Amino acid sequence: MEHFIAHTFLVHPHPLECEAVADWLRKISYVELVGKGSSLDHLIQLPYIKDIDVIVVFAHQTENLAEKILKIRKLHPRLKFLLLAPSPSPESVREVVRSGVSGYIVFESELHEWELAFRAVSQGRVYYGQEVMLRLAESSVETFLVEPEPTTKDFLSKREIEILRLVANEYTTTRIASELCISDKTVESHRRNLFQKLGVKNSVGLTKIAVRMGVV
Repeated sequence: MEHFIAHTFLVHPHPLECEAVADWLRKISYVELVGKGSSLDHLIQLPYIKDIDVIVVFAHQTENLAEKILKIRKLHPRLKFLLLAPSPSPESVREVVRSGVSGYIVFESELHEWELAFRAVSQGRVYYGQEVMLRLAESSVETFLVEPEPTTKDFLSKREIEILRLVANEYTTTRIASELCISDKTVESHRRNLFQKLGVKNSVGLTKIAVRMGVV
């Protein structure tokens, strides 16, 4: 049984597909679809924007998208964005992630992953699909050749990504455990795994990598 309602706004450029996605969202028990539109351009002017929790954005083109999202988030920082887009290039994915989207998956993802991503974002957590994480890693390699980069042969789990982001935001072990509804012991176990996978020895190292990968 769900204990929250996610007031959701849908952005989709194609009317027929927009309505199909809207019907899917309406079937989710904890979703209240409060509106839909074809672009982000007029979102700031909505009289009920302060009542929106999650904005689901289908973007067939990502040009200027990061700039628009960042502009909206500066005015309404509590808004959470879930982006569904084509497979990104290493050059574009970092810019979009750094704009502050909480979720980012590709169109080709299974419907089950759409649901996982939406649930995570609506609950204030982060969800990046595996392909997005791969592009972030590639972007880091290309952009930050001065410093050693984290290995990409072992992808971080979704839980590890969440913890990496919270560590980078200076959350304590206890606060991370409370945020994710897990034990302190589990948080420390994930932290040790992150140290091993990313080749660092402390939280400062994790924070540097989180910034370089666009997780924060």
